[in-house]
Amino acid sequence: MSTGRSISQDQLDALFTAALEAAIGRIEKDGHFHPLVFELRDSGAIQAVAVLETGAIDGRRDVIDRLFEILRPRVSEGVVQAFAISLDRHHEGQMTVMLRAPNYAADIFVPFSEAGEGFLKRKRRVSLGEFSAKEAANEIFGEAR
Repeated sequence: MSTGRSISQDQLDALFTAALEAAIGRIEKDGHFHPLVFELRDSGAIQAVAVLETGAIDGRRDVIDRLFEILRPRVSEGVVQAFAISLDRHHEGQMTVMLRAPNYAADIFVPFSEAGEGFLKRKRRVSLGEFSAKEAANEIFGEAR
């Protein structure tokens, strides 16, 4: 299913940054977030994608599987060249950004802590730890080259 196109490091960095900044913003505003999806379009633009899923979900993996089902045809049609999915893993004290492209597949782990103040109007501030990355299966594009 690979588009055959190699995505540059600058494009991967921009996609990762968009997904991470959105995740930080959601935690600072709401204290949590549902998976966030960002696409690198054929034009080079990075676009946040809203997904309305009404089916029953049995666990986090089912959510990701469903997102992959939505992304798969978009990749096949050439609309999406790469994507990032941000996951909230509060119970582990981290966020994960799943970054996938024809030539790259990794899960990037971002430890964080949050501090807050205020009772009625809660203000949170997220502090990030040192990132780490783990090579991952490339479920949509095939094996990374």
